[in-house]
Amino acid sequence: MSTSAPPADAGVLWPVALQRALARATHDVKDALNGVSVNLEVIRSRANRPDAPASSVAPFAEAAAQQLERLAALLDAVLALGRSEGGPADVGVTLRRVAALCSASNAVSDARVTVRETLVGDARTSVPTDALRLALIAPLLDAVSSRRGESREAVICELTRDGDALVVRMLADRPVAMPSDAAEVLRVAGVRWTELAHDLSVVFPRA
Repeated sequence: MSTSAPPADAGVLWPVALQRALARATHDVKDALNGVSVNLEVIRSRANRPDAPASSVAPFAEAAAQQLERLAALLDAVLALGRSEGGPADVGVTLRRVAALCSASNAVSDARVTVRETLVGDARTSVPTDALRLALIAPLLDAVSSRRGESREAVICELTRDGDALVVRMLADRPVAMPSDAAEVLRVAGVRWTELAHDLSVVFPRA
């Protein structure tokens, strides 16, 4: 008699999703580093000219600062998501980190993720950390992936509270869905969701 294999747990699926996100982010990291390097070189070159006004380097200093800020936010997300954390995890903090990572891509037509938090107060959930991360990154990775011929768009994430639950609503110009390979694992972990045409609401019980 044959038996079907048990589904992988969140501890297995989450690292796979993280690797996929990191592969997408490689170009953005290199691009930001290159931007900082090029602008600093221009600043160094112009600063060596005794007759060069300070205003001549200001635009390049601002550009370098923006690139460095972009890189710092991305690396902060990578380092935080790459380490194990004990619970209960904060949905808002995790969402911001996942959004920063999912927004990084090597394709100009990929969507960006914007987070809107209307929740004030405690946003911790009883859902295990790996399951929380998986529930956020799995649908967002699919939502931001480019489709040939489409213009770049935004995926909006709204964090709110509904009674004893925390709700992350993901909205886009095209359908946002929970991937089937993660669905059973997330249900077991206590995650629930509702899918509409262009709206995925992921619900987490509060800790």
